[in-house]
Amino acid sequence: MSDNSNSQQVTSIGHKLSAGGHLDVHYLALKDEYDATLRAAGIRPGWSVLDAGAGNGVFLPLMAELLGVEGHIYALDLAQENVEAIERLIASQQPACPISVRTGDILALPYEAGTFDAVWSANVIQYLSDEELTRAIGEFCRVVKPGGLIAVKEVDISVWQYQPQDSKLMWRLLDALSDDVQMSGAMRGTRVSAWFRAAGLQHVSAITTLAERRQPLRPVEREYIRNNLEFLSGLARTCDLPAADHSQWEAIGEEPERLISDPDFCYREMWVLSLGTVAKR
Repeated sequence: MSDNSNSQQVTSIGHKLSAGGHLDVHYLALKDEYDATLRAAGIRPGWSVLDAGAGNGVFLPLMAELLGVEGHIYALDLAQENVEAIERLIASQQPACPISVRTGDILALPYEAGTFDAVWSANVIQYLSDEELTRAIGEFCRVVKPGGLIAVKEVDISVWQYQPQDSKLMWRLLDALSDDVQMSGAMRGTRVSAWFRAAGLQHVSAITTLAERRQPLRPVEREYIRNNLEFLSGLARTCDLPAADHSQWEAIGEEPERLISDPDFCYREMWVLSLGTVAKR
């Protein structure tokens, strides 16, 4: 595996697994489950919704359908290339409601207090430290109207599995990466509700989704899983691991299709949708 395979998954702001091409493949590989998660958030027609950390906009077409012509989406992302991708999506797809897009930081949202009926944020808080997550949720609460909705979808990679690969191989890698902010943040999905309660949100709940892919795999599923394996192989190079683990990760990175093509191959990923409402004053 070349280092280029990892660099192609990184945006200009340095976030891993955040480049537009990877986001497209990720969404398409797990589209049914992702669409179900967005529908479960409870977004209502006619609302004004902030997509905080919108990436390249993969959730926007369905969100626009849910909001209808009276709704409005404000899409915000830190990476200029993602904002440009959303602008191209708007021009080409003519979504069901207006979409405004700009660059911005979820730790200091460029909006007035009480602007939105809801905030949706997917696959974003993994990039934040625990302290930054507290700040981000505080910002979400600030810009949402009293009684409005906050919906945060985030992965929990402690469930990541690539069977028949030995699960302990993954566990040792994740343990070695435990000081990496993104890796530790990506193991926090099941605990986001605690931050919601600490922020004073009401009616806090969580919906867990387990996505599983077995043979036969669709081409987009193979591409997504291959990207993940190459990414993990690259990370393993940087870690203090047993020599046998380094050998296995190197072999996986050089020939991921060998594992993916196993007749008993099974990929598992889990995420949690955390929901809460802003207290009425």
